[in-house]
Amino acid sequence: MGQGAPSASDRRSLLLSGHQPVYLPGMILFNKIALSDVFMFVGHCQYVRKSWHARNRIRLGDRELWLTIPVKTSGRFDQSINETSMVNEVWKRKHLGSIRQAYQRAPFFRDYYPELEEKLLAHNGSLGDLNVATIRMILRWLGIGTRVVDSRDYDIRGAKTDMLISMCQAVGADRYLSNEGSRDYVDEEQMAGAGVQHCWQMFEHPTYPQPGMFMPNLSVIDLLFNLGASATQLVVSCGRVAPGKFTPVTERA
Repeated sequence: MGQGAPSASDRRSLLLSGHQPVYLPGMILFNKIALSDVFMFVGHCQYVRKSWHARNRIRLGDRELWLTIPVKTSGRFDQSINETSMVNEVWKRKHLGSIRQAYQRAPFFRDYYPELEEKLLAHNGSLGDLNVATIRMILRWLGIGTRVVDSRDYDIRGAKTDMLISMCQAVGADRYLSNEGSRDYVDEEQMAGAGVQHCWQMFEHPTYPQPGMFMPNLSVIDLLFNLGASATQLVVSCGRVAPGKFTPVTERA
């Protein structure tokens, strides 16, 4: 007797997450990627001023310092992150100088800084391309092997929950992972109706050695400069996947 199609219980579940490409992001994004089977950059989404798209924070002495990329916005209100370009290249030297000043005495500064410097100085594309390139670089530093894809390579449609469903359908995922900040726009029941189990990233920011009182929610480069290769275990272990409250229609029968 020939074998039939695998049952739903036999098929491997695929967990997708996605995020807009942001500048030198913090631990929470890398934990979400580590928890996922597939991660999708969604740089086709609209650029938002004064958001994480073009800025993040590092620690300089006993204070937080914002690193902000100046971008062209005049008359470009609907531009996507992938379409956003920098005003000039002066910011590169300023950011690198601030990073050197902040971390040159950190234990693992020399393990990562030269490649970061090379990456920033050599980049001549869009903001989205820069953020994708640096996130991919940091994923390699952390040894996170999650499959990474880009929305530009798929026909992703809709916004909010419709977009998440479209993303899942594009890569064949039956589960989607969001962080807590998405609760205002994710419709779990709608996703379940489309056959997708929505899940939540339950993230708890860990503490780690820093000079002075601990400051959370900085760029992940702060963690890497201070911990080196041991940062990986901390990133991977600081979150977990929790299923949402609605079961997909395909699993109810």
